[in-house]
Amino acid sequence: MRVEAEMWFKQARSDLRKAFNDLQTCDWDSAAFWSQQASEKALKALLLAFGKTTRTHNLLELGKIVEQEIKISTSEIHEDLRELTIHYTISRYPNAANALPSELYDEGKARELVKRAEKVVRWVEQNLL
Repeated sequence: MRVEAEMWFKQARSDLRKAFNDLQTCDWDSAAFWSQQASEKALKALLLAFGKTTRTHNLLELGKIVEQEIKISTSEIHEDLRELTIHYTISRYPNAANALPSELYDEGKARELVKRAEKVVRWVEQNLL
């Protein structure tokens, strides 16, 4: 695997660990953000492994690029990407959803997003091998 791709995937795992840690401290909005980040960095690692780069934070767009550029179907994780992508902004900025991120999330939503991110990271790992 290319060194840059390996670095991005290691960071994806680190971000996923942060999301799990935030579940323990009841930092639901932060868990949502790190879930999106873990998924984004994992997908970018996959693209980098095939010599492709992109600058978007939109997980659905990254999925389309994976399908178009390296011909791997993302249908297995499509719904996860759709659910996770909006949390790049909503989980951090009060004006993104006209509400405080810390009040938008609860335990159930945070756990769902972490589980989705874990699935995306595992999927990427299987496609990196």
